[in-house]
Amino acid sequence: MCPGHARPGMTNAGAQFARVLEDIGQRVLRELEDLPDGALNRAVALPEANTLFALATHLVGAGEFWVLTMIGGREIARDREAEFHASGQYQDLERRYSAWIGAARDVLWALTENEFDRLVSVPPERKAALGDQPLTVRTCVLHAIEHSALHLGHIQLTRTIITQARSDQGRDRRGNIQ
Repeated sequence: MCPGHARPGMTNAGAQFARVLEDIGQRVLRELEDLPDGALNRAVALPEANTLFALATHLVGAGEFWVLTMIGGREIARDREAEFHASGQYQDLERRYSAWIGAARDVLWALTENEFDRLVSVPPERKAALGDQPLTVRTCVLHAIEHSALHLGHIQLTRTIITQARSDQGRDRRGNIQ
C-alpha cells in the first residue's frame, strides 16, 4: 500500500469518515431489522412523511451518490425521486447497505490526506441542483455524513411513531388496555 493510505490498524481521515458512515448504516439496519415488511412500508399520518423503507432507500442512495459517485468517480444509476416511493423487504436494504458500506470504505480508505482538498466534478444532470459552488472531497464526505445522520434521525422518529401506533391499538383514549 502507498504511504498515506489506510491500512488495518492505521488511522487517517478517510478511515475515520468510513467508520462514521458505517456506524450510521449499521444503526439504520438495527432500527429496521426486527420490523415486519408491512411496518417498513407503512405510511405515517404526517404531511410529507416517508415510509421507513423509503427513508432508508434515500439515505443509501444519497450516500452512494456523495461517496461513490462524487468522490470515487463511479457511475451509479440513481433515481432520487423514486427513492421516496420505494418499497420492499428488509433483506433488500441489508444487501444494499452492505454493498454501500464496503464500497464507501474502499473509496475513503484509499484517499491520502492531500486528496481531501481536491475539487470534484459534479455530474451534468446534478449541476442545477448543486449549483456552481466548487465542491471538494472533504465537502462531499461531510455532506454524506450530515445527510445520513439526519435521515437516521428521521428513521428513528418514524419507527417510534409506527411502533407506538401498533402498541396503542387495543387501548382506549386514556391508554387503558381494552
